Amino acid sequence: MRKKGKTIRPMALKGNTVSFGFAVPALALYTVLLIVPIIIAFGFSFTSWNGIATTTPKFIGFDNYAAMFQDERLGNAIGVTVTITVVVVVCVNVFGLLLAMLLNHAGKMTNVSRSVFFAPYVLSTVAISFIWLSILSYTGILNSIFEALGWEGLIKNYLGTQQEAIASICVVEIWRTLGFHMVIYLAALQTVPADLYEACTVDGGGRWHKFRYVTLPLITPGITISLLMSIINELRMYDIVKVLTDGGPGYATETITYNIVTQAFGNNMLGYSSAIAVFLFAVIATVAIIQIKVTTKKEVEY
Repeated sequence: MRKKGKTIRPMALKGNTVSFGFAVPALALYTVLLIVPIIIAFGFSFTSWNGIATTTPKFIGFDNYAAMFQDERLGNAIGVTVTITVVVVVCVNVFGLLLAMLLNHAGKMTNVSRSVFFAPYVLSTVAISFIWLSILSYTGILNSIFEALGWEGLIKNYLGTQQEAIASICVVEIWRTLGFHMVIYLAALQTVPADLYEACTVDGGGRWHKFRYVTLPLITPGITISLLMSIINELRMYDIVKVLTDGGPGYATETITYNIVTQAFGNNMLGYSSAIAVFLFAVIATVAIIQIKVTTKKEVEY
């Protein structure tokens, strides 16, 4: 078989068909579990529906999207989500990179240290949230320790006010995900050729010069992955908030995802919650595209 002067071997075509056949089940599962729900949610976002199967969705156009801009509760959820995202993304990436640089060199305890930092990420988020709940609640372990040490000034309900509850959520999420981002940076650091550091030393460069002109440019792909995954994870945070504060006090610590679930299944406003979900999807997609373009440009420049 020929095409434009090139020979296409039947075996190659057969191999491509077989490869595609192996990909079909995964593609079908991805379509059913992700693509189809997105399309359905987009359709429901233009309706007024309580989510009960015996009722019929009523088309209301863009009313749900208009209502979003007047919803104070959603506005608070957006503010909480942005706060948590900024704090956690900055901390896990800065400290993750620092830990990776410390553990990049082989040593007796290096593998043990890597496992210790990575362990929280592989544990159930709900399980570790309940553990932290027993630590941070007013009658929890942390206040018991402060009481035993006579530090009465530090005894408080760390989940009782908005500011302290958000700070507690950030601490738990940083502790949970720090090891994962450390591993990403470790993988990136191990791709940096050692001879580049030697050349920098020969040219009179110190530690800062090595980091600025050798390490940082060459681990930009790792930075891209770590930033993207941390931003996406924090923008859709739900389970830690659900266990630690249940959105409270009041709805002071609700995130966008928590608000979506509450509106859909607590207030029976599936149409409105679908509009919020579509909005969140658009925000995450936009942030991801911008971030990839910016960091990719940096890679090209270097």
